[in-house]
Amino acid sequence: MEYRILKYFVIVLIIISMFSCGYDADFSGFIRSTDRVEKRFEQSMQWNAENPYQTLYVLNENYKLLINSDSHLGGYENFSITKRRFIDDDYLAMVLVGDIVTGKEEDYLKFNDSISEIIKPVFSIVGNHDLYFDGWKNFYKYLGSSTYYFTVETPTAKDLYICLDSGGGTYGKSQIDWLEQLLDESRSDYRYCTILSHVNMLRTRRTSSANPMTEEVVYLLNMFTEYNIDYVINGHDHLQDEAIFADTKYLITDALKEGYENAGYLILKVNSDAISHEFVRLN
Repeated sequence: MEYRILKYFVIVLIIISMFSCGYDADFSGFIRSTDRVEKRFEQSMQWNAENPYQTLYVLNENYKLLINSDSHLGGYENFSITKRRFIDDDYLAMVLVGDIVTGKEEDYLKFNDSISEIIKPVFSIVGNHDLYFDGWKNFYKYLGSSTYYFTVETPTAKDLYICLDSGGGTYGKSQIDWLEQLLDESRSDYRYCTILSHVNMLRTRRTSSANPMTEEVVYLLNMFTEYNIDYVINGHDHLQDEAIFADTKYLITDALKEGYENAGYLILKVNSDAISHEFVRLN
């Protein structure tokens, strides 16, 4: 009897997942990575020790970043369009906020091949899909750390961009401690500070995604308010959104996934007077 109940429960769960994803179900979601956030953080710190954090220099006060997420690379048309715009326009760097691929090594190899012509900096952040099929091993092998920061230096100011690992749905104690120490020691040295991570912290609409840990979200909201974080930029939810809590703007990017009708990306614009954003859709 218990077996039959469990079987029916699994069937219902699969049906729900199909409808909640608009018939675009990805059953690899049932396959979990054996690596957890604390282990990923430890390995990321090892990688950072051997690969120093990057500083990008600009010759004037204005620059912009192209930010996208949830490309789930398999088809490449949307990513190719976005990549070409990034190459041809005067973007300083591109940040991919998770769910770049679906974890398998061949996906990472194709992704690396697709960005090989780019000479400007490309920063990658791990998402939940990147961890499927034990994908952390491949992410670490081909893309490196999942917790790090980079800075941008203009003639008169410095800005801080912190990339965090929420691919497993939680940040974990060690990563949060690292973040808090970084902000405590360094936030005052920078004009603007932006946090980038895959799983969206705030939920302003009904969604089939699991909610992040409430206690963790509350703690981070307070931290971001205390340290005057300008932007928190996430993906995961596949639909652009923006909210403000205290003085911090919380953004969710559109998915760049192939076949997605609202595919798009985000432009973060910085000048001497302000930091702002613009959502851009491909269609």
